Amino acid sequence: MFHYFKIKGNSMLPSLESGDLVMTSNLVEIKRNDIVVFNDASYGIVVKRISSLEEGYLKVKSDNLKTDSPVCTKLHSKENIIGKVISVL
Repeated sequence: MFHYFKIKGNSMLPSLESGDLVMTSNLVEIKRNDIVVFNDASYGIVVKRISSLEEGYLKVKSDNLKTDSPVCTKLHSKENIIGKVISVL
């Protein structure tokens, strides 16, 4: 299944800019360094890069080294992944 999301914010610069439209798929394998869209209980829908994968969980990071996000300090369930970014439109 495919979903589309509009990027808001600058935490994923230079890979993704605010206003970019991305297409995701949940039909592809997800691995370290992929950019994913997931649902976080505190922050809602988030776009980040996977920094590590553990059994059932992942840890994420921002591409923009000038930003710091509390989302990056905790583990997230793989079940919360909406999809992997497969295209920037």
